[in-house]
Amino acid sequence: AQKAVPMPEKFDKTADWQFRRVTLAGAFDYSHEMLVKPRVLEGQVGYDMVVPFTRASGGTVLVDRGWISDALMEKASRPRGIVQIEGILRAPERPSIFTPENNPARSDWFWVDTKSMGDANGLKSLAPMVVYIADKHAGVYPVGGRVQGVAATIPNDHRQYAIFWFGMAFVLLIVWFLSHLDRAPELEEKHANL
Repeated sequence: AQKAVPMPEKFDKTADWQFRRVTLAGAFDYSHEMLVKPRVLEGQVGYDMVVPFTRASGGTVLVDRGWISDALMEKASRPRGIVQIEGILRAPERPSIFTPENNPARSDWFWVDTKSMGDANGLKSLAPMVVYIADKHAGVYPVGGRVQGVAATIPNDHRQYAIFWFGMAFVLLIVWFLSHLDRAPELEEKHANL
């Protein structure tokens, strides 16, 4: 939510820049456009379009331009020449242990990995963070502005989780207590009547 600042040339600590809004100038290199799959937007399956961006000040950064599907690929805007963009920085990370490994040889990308994407495309001086286009514009593809929404609405469900799990522990305690009641007198009475 803070005002955008110029993206630094180097990062001492990437954690200090996580989810920071930045601006930078340069040119997109569409010859190395990469599609990270699968990504879903409003029930439609597509990709995140990741494009190297050569900075006017030197160096390269990967820019996640947003979501796009196969059907919309022809409508994708691809600005040429020197442009200024605004985005949100994120350090690349594998979403979960269930996310498949990237296969650079086949250009199968399942998550943004700056090192393997840079190596596969011969990109030099690649920034360690990824810029996600900050804003969404109606009718413009790829659809940007998705990280901002995610970052701003990260749910904090700790209270609900705590209530649920303490409730489950209480129920389990009751079940244990009921299962360990002394039933011997009841059994002796039944056997005495035989």
